[in-house]
Amino acid sequence: MTTSLQLRKLSSPLRASVHLPGSKSYTNRALAIASLCDGESLLRSFSPSDDSTALIAGLGKLGVACEETPEGLVVKGKGGRFAPYQGTIDVGPAGTTIRFLTSLCCMAEGAEVELRGSERMHARPIGDLVEAWRHLGACIEYLGLEGCPPLRIRGHRNYKFQTSMRGDVSSQFFSSMLMIAPLFSEPFVLDVEGVQTSPSYIDMTLQTMADFGVEVQHNSYQQYKVAPGQSYSPRTYHVEGDASGASYFWGLAAVSGGYVKVGNLSPQSVQGDVHFAQLLEQMGCVVSSGVEEDVPWIAVQGPESLKPIEVDMGSMPDTALTLATIAAVAGGTTRITGLHTLRHKETDRLEALHNELSAVGIQSEVGEDWLAIEGGTPRPASIHTYEDHRMAMAFAVLAGCTDNLEILEPQVVSKSFPSFWEEWSRMGVGIER
Repeated sequence: MTTSLQLRKLSSPLRASVHLPGSKSYTNRALAIASLCDGESLLRSFSPSDDSTALIAGLGKLGVACEETPEGLVVKGKGGRFAPYQGTIDVGPAGTTIRFLTSLCCMAEGAEVELRGSERMHARPIGDLVEAWRHLGACIEYLGLEGCPPLRIRGHRNYKFQTSMRGDVSSQFFSSMLMIAPLFSEPFVLDVEGVQTSPSYIDMTLQTMADFGVEVQHNSYQQYKVAPGQSYSPRTYHVEGDASGASYFWGLAAVSGGYVKVGNLSPQSVQGDVHFAQLLEQMGCVVSSGVEEDVPWIAVQGPESLKPIEVDMGSMPDTALTLATIAAVAGGTTRITGLHTLRHKETDRLEALHNELSAVGIQSEVGEDWLAIEGGTPRPASIHTYEDHRMAMAFAVLAGCTDNLEILEPQVVSKSFPSFWEEWSRMGVGIER
């Protein structure tokens, strides 16, 4: 049965603050790396998202216990000595999780794992990661559509030490391989064919690896090299706030002419999406930042009217959805490019954006890797979310200026931001279930 939420327009001028939950992207990187430590790590402010929960469950099958405590999540790393698990790991719709587990399972000596997911997951490409691993000597076979999950992986440790991938595939493929590199006994080299997609996400991986004690050399994102003899050290790790999640609160301020201060996020973050606030400056918003009681924050004050922009969002594709809904209110044409990866997310996000912008009465034009939006006055509509958390949260931004929006299947937000609707209500958006 279809469920929905009715969103009522902000009833009063927006002036609010929010403390961001931990980033799902950082949490999953920290989980994978902590599992490779020899000892216990404590992850503070970790993300309670479905994707992270799926990774915790998968690590449990490989013999890595995770325990939630009042201080945070304790990960009992085994130094990469995984259990020889024989069976299935089902990650549901968690894309990052299945990609990270692919590499972890390859290193699980004696294991034979079937990695499965949702119906949509079984249509999402993973072939470039599989072929890079096969070049090293991995035993991986497809159990369904060639180039997509589900996979059967037989883990071992007898690998070569150099491989390559096309740079225009998901950066998560690169992150997946890099994080396990310290387990190799020789220098691990990963070459990039062409230009690296979404280097900011690679930066997040390299930073997290360094935080746990392993350095990666790279030549302008053309080759990555991890020297042998390095190992991860268990530690207490604070997961910084989710910059992608911040974009929705800043967007609400932008379309309503209000003010939102987002805490637990620094302008110096290597998350590419932190630069979303700068795009809003170009559209007429006022952006400020600071530190309060040792907690960094970034605030956005919306203008009386928004201006359209032209921007390449290849370095922050997840927030392109938020910009699209903000652009629906900006007078003129906003053009967003660099979006080829959006075709292979939880849904084809370019087509989904085009469809739902049309539903709210906003004209748009879509290409293979770009979207053009003609700003106007969005009207009430029922928004299909396509089992995609970011579609639900991006269109919720329009509650800052549009009454009676209906969000179908609103529970999808739990994939990355389980408390989103509670925070939205606290912002002053009326919510009827």
